[in-house]
Order: sequence, then C-alpha cells, then structure tokens
Amino acid sequence: MPGLASRVCFGALGAAYLYDKMANDFFLSTTSLHDGKGGFSSDTRLTKAGKQAEEYFQIYCSLSDEEKNGVANQVRAPRLVGSNKFASMIDYRAATKVHLKNLVNTEQAHMSIMKNIKCLKGGGMTIEGVSRHAPTIVPDSLDLTSSPEYLSKNKYSLSGVRNEQTGSTGYASRTITKPFIERGLDHFIAEVESDRSLSPKQAVEALEAHLNSDSRLGENAQLVAGQAFLIFSRVYESKWGTAHKVLMPYLHENGWLSLAENEKMGKTRPFAREDMEKGLLRRNTSVIGPFFHDAYVRVHSALSAMELVSPKNFWHREVGEMRYLPIAHFRLNDSEDGFEDCSGLSDSFTSFNIAVCINHARMMNGDERLSKDDVVALVGCLNAVFDNASGVRHTLQETARGCFAGAGYATEDADDFYRTVCKNASDEFYGGKARYAEGAAS
Repeated sequence: MPGLASRVCFGALGAAYLYDKMANDFFLSTTSLHDGKGGFSSDTRLTKAGKQAEEYFQIYCSLSDEEKNGVANQVRAPRLVGSNKFASMIDYRAATKVHLKNLVNTEQAHMSIMKNIKCLKGGGMTIEGVSRHAPTIVPDSLDLTSSPEYLSKNKYSLSGVRNEQTGSTGYASRTITKPFIERGLDHFIAEVESDRSLSPKQAVEALEAHLNSDSRLGENAQLVAGQAFLIFSRVYESKWGTAHKVLMPYLHENGWLSLAENEKMGKTRPFAREDMEKGLLRRNTSVIGPFFHDAYVRVHSALSAMELVSPKNFWHREVGEMRYLPIAHFRLNDSEDGFEDCSGLSDSFTSFNIAVCINHARMMNGDERLSKDDVVALVGCLNAVFDNASGVRHTLQETARGCFAGAGYATEDADDFYRTVCKNASDEFYGGKARYAEGAAS
C-alpha cells in the first residue's frame, strides 16, 4: 500500500504540473488561464517576460564582442518560434519587443516621427505647393487640426488603451474562456465614445508633448506615436480621400508605391483562396473564431426574430472584422518546421494605410518619401501598440509587411527586416540569459 500511495501522490503531482504548464505556461501561448481577468486575456505573462528580457538585453549589451560570441549559442533548447530563433512564443514576443523598442530609441527616429505628424496635420502646406502635385482631392482647409473630425473619436480610438476587463488593451479579446465577444455596433460605438478612448486631438497632443520633452524616441513616445498615427489617419483619409481608393492609386501613378505589393498582401486576408490553400495548420484564417462568431450571430438573430432580444448590427464595417478574431494566436510556418505568431486578420492593411497617408502627406508637403529607416521607426511605433495580448492586434511581421509595402517597398524587404530582428533579438535574449545564469550560479 505505501508503494501505491506514493505512485498516486507522484501521479497527482505530475498531473498538477502538466495542467499548470498547459494552462499557464504553454510554450505557444503568451497568456494564462489563471490571470485574474477571466482567462487567457491579460498581459501579465508578457509584462513579466518583458522585464526579464530587458534585463537580458542590458546584460548582453554590456559584454565585449568576444564575450558575446562565447554566450550566443549556450542555450540549446529547440528553436521553433519566430523565424526558428526562439524556444517559445513568450521568449519571441518579449525579446523582439525589447529589441525593437531599443532599436528605434534614437534621435533619427525622433526626427522622423516628428516630421510625419507635422506633415499629416498639414499646417505647413501651401495651396501653391499642393497644386504642383495635382492630388486627386484637396481639402477645403489644409490644416486638418481645424476640422471637426480632429475632435471626433473613431474606430482606432481604443488602440493601445487599457482594458480592465481583459487585462490588456483595445476593445475585446476572444479566448476559449470567453469565445462570444460580439456586442454589436451600438456597444462598440459606446465604448469608442467613452472617457477612456482618445480623440485625434488628444492623441496628437500627447505625442507632441512626448516629442518636445526628449530628443530621442523612448518607449512611451513610441506607444503614443503609434496611437496618434492610427487615430489621426482616419482624419487624413476623411479629407484627402481613402488610402485604398484614392491615395494608393495616386502614389502608384507617381512612382511612390506598387499596387502589386498591395495585391500580395491581399492573398493573406481571411478566407482568401491563397490563404485557405495553405491548409488548416499553416493558414492565417482562424477556424474556431469565425465558427463562434457565426454561431452567436445566428442564435441572436433567431431570438431577435422572436422578439426575445433586441436586434443588433454585427455586420457594419466598423465591427465586421470581429468575426475573424482567433482563439489561438499561432500557426505552423510556411516551411512547416516551426511556428509563427498570428493575428487571424492578415498582413496589416491598417499599417499599410498609415504608411500611405504619411507618404502622401510628405509629398504634399514637398518632403522626401519614407526611407527604410523611417519605415523601421514606424514599425516600432505601431508594434508598441499591437504587441500585447489583445485580440485586436497585428503581429510584428504583419505590421512590417504593411508598413514597408505602404511606403513603396516590397514585402520581401519586410521579411528580411523581420528575420534580422528575430536573429538579433534571439542573440540578445539568450546571450544575456546565459550570462545571467552564470552570474546566478557563481
């Protein structure tokens, strides 16, 4: 009997350990079941991992070149995530976030972001200067800060804003514990108009305050810049024309953008034929997310028809993409030898449109187009908004593809940038971790 008791005890301990690893520390997840926010929705794990990654980064940067070469490959765990450079999704997310925020914390990035927001606002533009470029549409006032839209909140006003219900940011997150997140257009509008959201004016003024207080582009400035570009881009499109229908064709005609790159991005959209042909494990399109969305909408519509519940609008373009939000944010990579982060929303057309707006504004202002260094700074700012546990987000690679393509470069340039970031972030993370372990053991 003592032998049986010990086996039962060890079995129970093993089961408890396995449960904890799967529920709270799964290697392809960045969230945990017991997060105090309903499960699998908070930034708790990412925040903790980010602090550790920052420490590893600082340790690695303090090493000599010889010491860096000595520690870079000491961690021998299988690398199956993030261009096959990381042992887990949490390592990948934390390390790349720390690497990127330090990469763009420069005076050059600061000047780039300052120029971008100045051009977007339009205060420095002149009718004579704009007329030389013969844009498709010219707003009544070139200074967009004088427009009513500058004061009006919009679809992106919750971007990067803390959500106490989920423990992350943004409007909502679909998880296995809370698969039904559809509340309809009225609820979304109410949240957008709430006190916690940001108007374009608030976002831009917050950015300018950060830019005026420092000569470099620090972590907080990157986040605020990402919010400002997301929110203010809607103002720009409302006056100069939408990015897709007006600005993109115009920039293409002027040699500042390739429509072919936009078409390549379109092949990653949810339920696009090219994406679906990749198969269940490699495709970007979620399986479970749309299933839960459609099931909820069908049941609600039936109950609404029987007048048991109030009707809701689930298909308006402002909330329509909620259908695509996945439960699991990872997929098998295209070479089928590892895993990548996945939003379920395709390459980032949001980032593409922002880059298009900025390049158009730069042209109207008589400035040069976005350089690749400018694009990297923009990627860093948008990644600062998206790199959390929110369900409404884009991955680093998706964001990079959108920014590079929107700025007139190729998605292959974005992929090269992504692989370089993963390589360097991996060296910093695991090199710093190895030296940290050596110090702890001594």
